[in-house]
Amino acid sequence: MRKIFIPLIIAGLLLVSTFAALQVARGQEISTPKSEVVINSESLDGNTRQVSAPEGADASNQPLIGFIDSPTAACVQPDPTKDECFLNWYYMSVSADPNYMITMTVALNDFGFVGRYNGFFQTSMYVPYNMNPDGYKVTCGALGSSGDPKWGKAYAYTIRARDSAGLGSANYGTSFCPAYTP
Repeated sequence: MRKIFIPLIIAGLLLVSTFAALQVARGQEISTPKSEVVINSESLDGNTRQVSAPEGADASNQPLIGFIDSPTAACVQPDPTKDECFLNWYYMSVSADPNYMITMTVALNDFGFVGRYNGFFQTSMYVPYNMNPDGYKVTCGALGSSGDPKWGKAYAYTIRARDSAGLGSANYGTSFCPAYTP
């Protein structure tokens, strides 16, 4: 009779650990809340940044999370004989003092999510260019493939950040790559 209890206990522990692993995986979702309210927004030269909160949250016009600062998005082609470019930012930063920064993600139009940075009990997040030494590898594209006759492909990007209070911040922009001319 005792021999049957050991396999039952092991099966129970495996079942509990499986559900625990699923809960951890669900907690690490990259997706944003289903419905958000934009609290503040700015646009300049076709690039936009905004701060949002979950619908129904008590959010004022002075949210605790700041705009994401992501200057100088650049697409470079280190070797002109290859159709290989690298997209990177000089830095990306955001703060939410006194809340904690939970995550910052980078998405490109052709690839979806390409970068994820997680916070750990920190009120600000700073990602310098050398955290991605080469940047994100993309194809340069043929001359005019972006619609601009002087450039190769254009990549729309979205940088999102979320803090511990559920507030979000996002930057939207476009970076043009040099053309690959074999």
